[in-house]
Amino acid sequence: MLRKKYQPLFMKLLFEDESLMLSDRLESEFSREDLRKPYHRKILMKEIIHLHENFTGEAAARLELLYVKLGFHQDSLRKASSKKWYIAAKGMRELALMNVKEHYPDLSHFLNSKNEVLRMEARIAMMKLSADNPLSFLSQITEPLTAWDQANIYSMLNKMHDSKVPDFSKWLNSPNKTVVLFCILMIGAYRQRDSVNILISHLDNPDPKIRLETVKALKELSAHEAEEKVISMYHNQPDEIKLEILRLLEAAGRENSVKLFIEILETPVEEFSLSIQAVRSLIACTSDAEKVLQSVLPGREQELLPIVLHAKNKNL
Repeated sequence: MLRKKYQPLFMKLLFEDESLMLSDRLESEFSREDLRKPYHRKILMKEIIHLHENFTGEAAARLELLYVKLGFHQDSLRKASSKKWYIAAKGMRELALMNVKEHYPDLSHFLNSKNEVLRMEARIAMMKLSADNPLSFLSQITEPLTAWDQANIYSMLNKMHDSKVPDFSKWLNSPNKTVVLFCILMIGAYRQRDSVNILISHLDNPDPKIRLETVKALKELSAHEAEEKVISMYHNQPDEIKLEILRLLEAAGRENSVKLFIEILETPVEEFSLSIQAVRSLIACTSDAEKVLQSVLPGREQELLPIVLHAKNKNL
């Protein structure tokens, strides 16, 4: 009933002259009782949010203004302050959805909540409400970024204008390991080549997970500048990092890498994936790959020939 009652008014506010929306008499167009009674107020608020989900552009902007002028943003803020996490989460979602930028600072204290859902909602809301620095909260968080957080952030970034994508290298020295790992991943995903030298310095990180993700990002950037460094560190790495180094060299290696591939192939095979990738990388790095392979095969055909054939099979 309440929805039907206000449907003509909503259509007028959305599609006719905006003078009523901007006038002081806007609130008087709504029944005082409907704005005062909690249940009626809840229905009106829900209807405005529902309409907003179905409109863009000027119509959406008018609904956002209506939401604030009727004081519904204060209702959402009160929800966000609730001790009940699911109510607080709903309040943050409403503020973000209705683009109430003035309450951006009020959400920061949720960034490090012990409740994972509240942390995620706060981060998403702050991204939506930020004027020009949607990931500024990365400097504030001490709690981990979950895989779900990272997926949400990346998804939202992909919908934003390129000008809003930050230089992720600024967070590579964060004390929060998950922030560092996420930013390394984003440097690769957004092809931020200006960060190559900073990434190379992270190859000395004592944490193997950070070294692994750094090598992967350098591969995404086809960073030939890292060739000498990764060759020198190869033998001291776990197999998982060795494999990624070889993939990096396949993408960005040059003649300097050939010596490493020969060393790998001249050593008795322990890990087939490394030997197979060494052949693939060798083929990518030099036009003399066949000569090199013929030089290491004699006497070891039974061991190496299946590896070479596997590496050359483009269907595998």
